Amino acid sequence: MLRVIFDTNIYGFLIKEPDAGVIERKIREDKEFKVYGYQPIRKEIAAIPKVTKLSKKTRILLLELYDRITGDHFLKDSIKITHLAKQYYDHYRSIGGIYGWDTSIRVDFMIVACASFYGLDIVYSADSKTLLGKESLKAYKHINLKENLRSPDFLKYDDLLNKFRSLM
Repeated sequence: MLRVIFDTNIYGFLIKEPDAGVIERKIREDKEFKVYGYQPIRKEIAAIPKVTKLSKKTRILLLELYDRITGDHFLKDSIKITHLAKQYYDHYRSIGGIYGWDTSIRVDFMIVACASFYGLDIVYSADSKTLLGKESLKAYKHINLKENLRSPDFLKYDDLLNKFRSLM
């Protein structure tokens, strides 16, 4: 069974697909593919500003999509995960990473730390600047090797679409 986690942006892209309902159903019905939830992801979705009716509605739709896809598969946050994410960040900065900790990179590194800590197989993301950036990938590999953790595979949004559209 593949145990996976989606970066926050995956939910935003997925909801815009013309066949989103079909893809979501295929994801939820696939017994060999389990998507895990993680509190920092849900918090990031919940933090979408409620400025307009459209943004409020989008926020609600994204939270509902997240809850349906992750179901009761939820990973707990811990100090160890935060520490691992900060180790990624320190190494990332030492090899030329440019983003600050208080940007979206904090949640990205927390997601990867969670996936590494719990031994998940895949992290899906559409973020090639931070989560899937060259320096970030080097940092995960370096720190996970040092900490004796298996790094998850990193796949893009298109890989997810191709997987579940091929089942239609």
